[in-house]
Amino acid sequence: MKTKVCIILVSLAMLGSSVQATVYNGVCGEHLTWSYDTETAHMTIEGYGVLKNTVDSLWWNKQVLQASSWATNYETYYPYNSCKTISLPEGLTGFSGAIFRDWWNLTACEIPEGVTKIPANLFEKCYKLKEIKLPNSVDTVGQYAFANCTTMVKCDLGKGIKYIGQMTFMNCYALNSVRWSDCLEEIDGSIFDGEPNHAEYDQNAVATIPIRDTLFFPATFRSGKQISWCYHGNPVIVWNAKNPPSSSSVFRNLYDYFSNSFIFGPDVEFVPANLCQYVRQQKIELPEGCKYIGSGAFSGNAKLETVSLPSTLTAIHQEAFKGCSKLKQINLPDGLTAISSSTFNGCSSLARVHLPDGVTTIGDNAFSGCPALDSIILPAGLTMVGGSAFSGIKLQDTLVVPNKVVSIGTNAFENWSALRELTIGKNVVLIGDNAFKGDSAITHITVWAATPPTVSDGTLADIPDSALLSVLPDSRKLYREHPYWGRFRMNETPDSAMIQRTVTVDAAETTADFTWPTDSSANSYQIDIYKDGHVFCRLTLGNRGQLLGINFSAPRRENAKMINKQMVNESQPYTLSFKVTGLDEASRYSYVLSVLDAGDKPLHVYIGDFATTGYEGELKYKDGNEVLPTPPIIPDDPDKNVATDAEQTAPAGQMLIIHTASADRKNCQFSISHGLLLITPEGTFTITGQRIE
Repeated sequence: MKTKVCIILVSLAMLGSSVQATVYNGVCGEHLTWSYDTETAHMTIEGYGVLKNTVDSLWWNKQVLQASSWATNYETYYPYNSCKTISLPEGLTGFSGAIFRDWWNLTACEIPEGVTKIPANLFEKCYKLKEIKLPNSVDTVGQYAFANCTTMVKCDLGKGIKYIGQMTFMNCYALNSVRWSDCLEEIDGSIFDGEPNHAEYDQNAVATIPIRDTLFFPATFRSGKQISWCYHGNPVIVWNAKNPPSSSSVFRNLYDYFSNSFIFGPDVEFVPANLCQYVRQQKIELPEGCKYIGSGAFSGNAKLETVSLPSTLTAIHQEAFKGCSKLKQINLPDGLTAISSSTFNGCSSLARVHLPDGVTTIGDNAFSGCPALDSIILPAGLTMVGGSAFSGIKLQDTLVVPNKVVSIGTNAFENWSALRELTIGKNVVLIGDNAFKGDSAITHITVWAATPPTVSDGTLADIPDSALLSVLPDSRKLYREHPYWGRFRMNETPDSAMIQRTVTVDAAETTADFTWPTDSSANSYQIDIYKDGHVFCRLTLGNRGQLLGINFSAPRRENAKMINKQMVNESQPYTLSFKVTGLDEASRYSYVLSVLDAGDKPLHVYIGDFATTGYEGELKYKDGNEVLPTPPIIPDDPDKNVATDAEQTAPAGQMLIIHTASADRKNCQFSISHGLLLITPEGTFTITGQRIE
């Protein structure tokens, strides 16, 4: 009995010694020391400077600890896996490396102001770390800094953070709040990536764990590396970045798990390439000020239904909306100048789209795979249609290719099963192979090009021989003798629609191309071009289009010239065309075209305005208005007025240009030979006395 009592006493003595608190101490920097209380599982670090792993650092080296005479059971007392909380001194300035990696039981650690960098892997595998708040002095968080902190719920990165390394929050399955500063510049990789097949977690369950916070990407943000993954699916994402990204696919692969809002902030000037590739967002609204959409920006979004584009948008790059199969309608802004290849390829629900007049190029496959489109009107400024650009449109029965189009790509309009009427503009020189493949319902083709456009044996192959071909009267012989165009039937008399009835002017930067109807009674044609109310130049042409005279208002116009493009048909009225070069850029011009008989009296007079590229004002008149044979007075330049008592003369046969502006809106009278010219405040004029010849 005594033996049993003795044993009990010894056992109690041993138990008492096992629960006795022990404090360990060590050095962890040049001016830093540590102490660890095994009873409270608390680590206290004191001093100042950089925290380092040293030989005397208890948590740094298991082998050193095991070899020490006063710590025989590192599994029990080793802070490496038993420390729960840490106190860091205010004088701490940084960490030398991943000092707290694998501290499995660490639940809290407050980092003091003054630390500027969180090094790579600093808190990796701190499985019980619930929350972390960084001071505003921290501007950099290294890669894997909080990786595998599987129970961490909240992380506040402070107001000074600029850089976040890749995989920072890898496998942080419980994370539901992340905050960073408005000065964030770069996220280097997929900070929310993870391993969905992690042994401790069911893949389907992991995929439903969301970040329920707002992820705000400020104007300073410039990184474009992929930063998110599918199972972090439900933050509100606000993208306000305006700097060029370093790469692309920032939010690629959010997939179906993303069910919240993706908002573009007011500072966004462009959408980077592949920014939201495969992001399943139902609505996209871009702010005013955004100028272009990068390649593949929203491609693969199978849920996108509504897109709102700003008036400032000028370009949509290739594959921007490719595969957005639920997009039904999109309004393209008037400032848009280019639609690149495959921009709307595979938008199978797209039923309606308006192409602005400013669009000059439409790339390959731009609208291919859009069978729901019920109509397409090609813009007047279009110059090039890419290959398969509009293949597969089923419902449209007419197609007009504008005059400025030069080339039509391969398979551009293939399989338009309802197409009946086809019109091809005057500047088309090349039509690619199979451009109208499968368009077997065409019954009438109108071609305004004087020279038959170059085609291959497959370009027109599916259009029936019975289709009627209408061409310019002087070009009929060329089309009849062409190996491919010649197989269509033509009317014996020219189609009246092919004869120009009014004046048209196509102006570029320094040139203007005039086309007007000829008159069988005409002896000559005279055109006066005015700028700011003054004669810029006068051209005189014979009845067959030959240049008889050219006169410019100043010597600096000597480099200008007239290029005759089409002679008059000897047997019948037709259209005349010529080009004037040497015009000023971004300028407005007026013109008066007079059809003169043998006595230089006008038979017809046409007036109008045109402007060279870059002019931002409004034109007063429509092109090609025919007026009474008496030539009108051209609107004057109000800054260059002539006093009422000034005398002006003009050589015989030339028009007298009179400049006047009546500030008090009173009638102005001018004495002229054989009569009186009266200009009213409303701008109309009357002539009394004999008619001016």
